[in-house]
Amino acid sequence: MNLKQTSVVAGLLTLILVGQLVSPMEAEAKAKKGKAKAAKPLPPYPPEFNDAVKMLVYDKKYKEAFEIFDRLDRNGFCRDKTHYYMGLCKHNMNQLQEAAQHYQVVYNFSKDQQLKYLAAVGYGQVAKYAKNRTYSGQGNLFARMSTGASNAAGPWSGSGGGAADCGPRG
Repeated sequence: MNLKQTSVVAGLLTLILVGQLVSPMEAEAKAKKGKAKAAKPLPPYPPEFNDAVKMLVYDKKYKEAFEIFDRLDRNGFCRDKTHYYMGLCKHNMNQLQEAAQHYQVVYNFSKDQQLKYLAAVGYGQVAKYAKNRTYSGQGNLFARMSTGASNAAGPWSGSGGGAADCGPRG
């Protein structure tokens, strides 16, 4: 073998060796890209969540229940159920704009179809009630919210709240 043939063989062996080293790395990288990250299971709600639901449903203590839901929301339990119940509390306290915002967050971000439906029904009730108010002025905040330029695409356009701030604060 002459020098030229030896260098060609050495080059081919180098390419083969490098190719064998690279392809397992590429296969591993492709496998990592292809796998969907397994979602971490959410921690269960604390007992005070159930206490707040009981307060809301049975005792009709809407303000106290809202304060508990709001505290849970701020402490890492920013979830669709929390916002639905916050909207329900505000709805029963006749604070329609804030109720509509919470219902909108649930409708836009929840994956639970039943909860989305309940949020849409709650929003519809709030909108109907606000539309039939006999006065226009400081108290009819819902009318200003629904006719504002920021909501030109409609109340369900995805502009209410967000994953970063996790919805309205009331």
